[in-house]
Amino acid sequence: MRKYLLVYFVSFLAACGRRPDEPVIARYGDRYLSRNEALARITIPEGSDTTLLLRTYAAEWIRQQALADTAYRLLPELRTRVEAQVQDYRAKLLVAYLSRLLMEKAAAQWSFSDSVLLEKYHAQSAGFRALQPYYRYRWVRLAPTHQARQELSRALGWSDSAWARWLESKNYAGGVVGQWVPRSALDSLQFFFPTSLSTLPLRGTAQTIYTEGKTSTLLVFQLTGLILPGQVLPFEMVREQVRNLLLQEKLHAWLAGFEDSVYKRAIASGVGELY
Repeated sequence: MRKYLLVYFVSFLAACGRRPDEPVIARYGDRYLSRNEALARITIPEGSDTTLLLRTYAAEWIRQQALADTAYRLLPELRTRVEAQVQDYRAKLLVAYLSRLLMEKAAAQWSFSDSVLLEKYHAQSAGFRALQPYYRYRWVRLAPTHQARQELSRALGWSDSAWARWLESKNYAGGVVGQWVPRSALDSLQFFFPTSLSTLPLRGTAQTIYTEGKTSTLLVFQLTGLILPGQVLPFEMVREQVRNLLLQEKLHAWLAGFEDSVYKRAIASGVGELY
């Protein structure tokens, strides 16, 4: 039923008494369905027969026009109600399109400073809570020697930048994941460790000897950041979310003002009257 109503309403709005200049694929009385109109209304999967789909849609379009006209003739008591609903739908559709266009143009012109974003973040921080755990970590692979273990014991207390410089200076395999990642990001390393990496405490470590062929290496993982479900997410993770929240608030306030000014002009000019 929803499909039928949609076809009827869209066709009613697009109906025209003269044949359009562009190619048409169907006609019912003095109404024409152009090929471009049909293409705009349907989705054509890649590799499908476009001509067949257009013809199927055109046949359905004619069916709906005929059924709508038949209903109009057979149900004269509903004509006033239907026409009023169509006019109401038309007005709401036009306003919706105008609102979207105005908001898109306005959104491209507005920006917010970090101080404004931070103020909004702190004011509504309870709304930015984690729904799943997030992690930051680093790891290294080195020879299982006494000297390497001494180096590691010092490195575990370093900052991420110092850890990265250490890896580069020693040409050790390893890395630093400084951005917040979900649990699935640990899977590539979890395979090598008997300990669950996701359950380590903050700054906790996991170590294992990994043997490949005749070569053994010491593989070390350290959890450097942890956000548990329910905790407030850090600002850097939700910066875009905060920006969008502020933008939507400003856009809706601006749009409400625009709509109110249009209404007042209509009343002041006499185009609109209240009785």
